[in-house]
Amino acid sequence: MSFDTKKLWDACGEAFDRFTTAEDSFSENIERPALELLVGEIAGARVLDLGCGSGAHSLWLAERGAEVTGLDLSHVMIAIAREKARERGVALELGVADLRRPLPFGGAVFDMVFTSTALHYVENIGSLMRETARVMKPDARLIASVLHPMSTACFPAAGSEREAVPDLCEARYFGAPVRSIRTPWLDFGNVSGEGRRIFSYHHTASDYFHAIRSAGLTITDLCEPEPPASFATKNPSRHEEAMRVPVYMIFRAGR
Repeated sequence: MSFDTKKLWDACGEAFDRFTTAEDSFSENIERPALELLVGEIAGARVLDLGCGSGAHSLWLAERGAEVTGLDLSHVMIAIAREKARERGVALELGVADLRRPLPFGGAVFDMVFTSTALHYVENIGSLMRETARVMKPDARLIASVLHPMSTACFPAAGSEREAVPDLCEARYFGAPVRSIRTPWLDFGNVSGEGRRIFSYHHTASDYFHAIRSAGLTITDLCEPEPPASFATKNPSRHEEAMRVPVYMIFRAGR
């Protein structure tokens, strides 16, 4: 089964941006603290953000001193990122690109390649990882934050009428690679019909491992960040949800 990722994100970009940058979002409370530890010092580094979306991570990286290039399939997402960069006075190089195709750069040009929750929208992650390795300098790093495979295993198979499974008892880890859930950020803005269900691919932990290794990269760190206790004071139900099923798995890799 194929699906149109571009239409999906063009339809719900603004709502997604509000959802992921909210005070009680998983991204701000669980993912970002873990990324701060793994990314480390990047002042002056040339960074490529793959699937940059509305620019939250691109802006964060640039404000830490990096020279950031962000790519995303959605014109709507890139427009939001450009506006946010303008409002904050941050220089970003942003462009529309399909991560299923060769990256529009020469070889060995980036000090770090970064990607957050984008790889489950790419069917052939092995091909993308090989392109990622191609544009990395010899001593460059890859930081890849993905939706945890235990999380995407809870997404029903495409065509199912079920919503996201509330626990692991009904999850399907193997098979049914294309998944679909009701869009979680419908209450955060206007979302047209194309964006009311999210279609994605379920990749297992070994799928990610083999894709990275097949690109000639070596995983040097792996993080499955636990929600901090402080998150429970902001949103107890979301904290409990994240304690039951891990939300993120983050790889750091190099040559």
